[in-house]
Amino acid sequence: MYALRLALKNVISRKSSLVIILFISFAIALLFVSNAVFDGTDHGLERTFINSFTGNIVLRPKVDFPLSLFGDETPVTGSLSEIPTLIPYAKIRDLASATDGIKAVVPQVTGFAAMNVNDTRVPVSLFGVPGEKYAGAMSSITITGGRAFADGEAGLMLSEEALERINNDTGANLGIGSEVQIIAGDGVSFSIRSVPLTGVYTYDSQNPTLSKIALVSPQTLRDLVGMQDFSDTAEIQESQINLIEENSSIDDLFGDASDFDGKEAEGGPELSLASSSSPEASSEKTASSLESSVWSYLICMTDGSVSDKKLIKTLNKAFRENEWAVQAVNWRDAAGGSVYISFYLRIIFNIGIVLILLTGFIVVNNTLTVSSISRIGETGTIRALGAKRGFVIKEFLCETSLLTVTSGIIGCILGCFFALLLQKAQIGISNTYLMQLFGGKTLTFAITASNAIQNLVLSLVLAVVGCIYPVRVALKATPVEAMRRQV
Repeated sequence: MYALRLALKNVISRKSSLVIILFISFAIALLFVSNAVFDGTDHGLERTFINSFTGNIVLRPKVDFPLSLFGDETPVTGSLSEIPTLIPYAKIRDLASATDGIKAVVPQVTGFAAMNVNDTRVPVSLFGVPGEKYAGAMSSITITGGRAFADGEAGLMLSEEALERINNDTGANLGIGSEVQIIAGDGVSFSIRSVPLTGVYTYDSQNPTLSKIALVSPQTLRDLVGMQDFSDTAEIQESQINLIEENSSIDDLFGDASDFDGKEAEGGPELSLASSSSPEASSEKTASSLESSVWSYLICMTDGSVSDKKLIKTLNKAFRENEWAVQAVNWRDAAGGSVYISFYLRIIFNIGIVLILLTGFIVVNNTLTVSSISRIGETGTIRALGAKRGFVIKEFLCETSLLTVTSGIIGCILGCFFALLLQKAQIGISNTYLMQLFGGKTLTFAITASNAIQNLVLSLVLAVVGCIYPVRVALKATPVEAMRRQV
């Protein structure tokens, strides 16, 4: 206690102490406010993306390139890598569905294409999903017009924001029931499909990333991007394998087929550049998509009974044991680069604030060093009276702790006050890039205990590191040198 009283007396007696406290308090307050912004952004993005398209956990193929629900995230120009499918899909789906803590599983395929509206190409990210099941699983999605396309039905769904933007940019008047042409190509050839707009929906929270998404029937997307639709080997029936028995003939195989005279094509719907089939065959092919095993992702919604981190660890362990080339990732990895921009910006900004704090640390260190040099006589006298080295160390540690911890507490209080004021101000964002970066049209602030604790811990670290050199200087003071200085 005596060391603390002596340290408090020394801190109060120095005029530089107030300057140090104000400087570090300002830096801590700035760090607190910035982290409150990024915490609010992170929490907002997490809620928005989980309830809109990523789910809590996504199962995806294990690949050697960055992969999100939007496809290949490689930051290069040219052709992108082909997205593999989940193999064996049925077993992976069953394992995920049977895992405690997972309440819903929704499959998805992804592709990138362009909608041809009034001879204008509008690029769009296509999510091939079972419409009704997908809309039911994503709580942020609300159908405002039309309906979600049923399983086995060709259809397209757009958000209100995306539909408005497309109509404004192209001068069209797309609405429920409008036929929309979708074009996909690989640089050499391209495919065209025409699908009806069956539904329009909104998200609870608006984000520019969400307006890039269009929901389409999975078989339509597979046809566009040329994905071969095979079922898992385990699901193939023996009768499907033995197509031609030893005693059958080629004539028997095509015995019920009728000749095609081409008359139906006259006056009928325009054939797309991609391969086409009869309406009956198309219906049968579409219906078979209900049992398709060609999916690239499984979106998992959790019930909160088990933490997402634990579920991801459990699933990945099961995948390794079964030697499946599949991995479970969290919502951030599934969303891709649009989320990580905010994450990396937070790191960069915090590094800048820490550099400011290091400047404060240098000021504190220099002040204490000068103080320890000027008090060598006092320190030597104290040691001559019986004080040990530990007492001197405690005294200087108490001094730096009083300076930095007091600054940390004041900084957290100021940061909390400023964050509340800015939250009430409802600062709007009009720039599209910033809206995507901060997850909405206004800045949100999340005041958390972890933010304050981190800043106080940082203050303690500064206290410990800041007293190392001054203590070394003070410990050099011997009783003999103290008496020499007193003369």
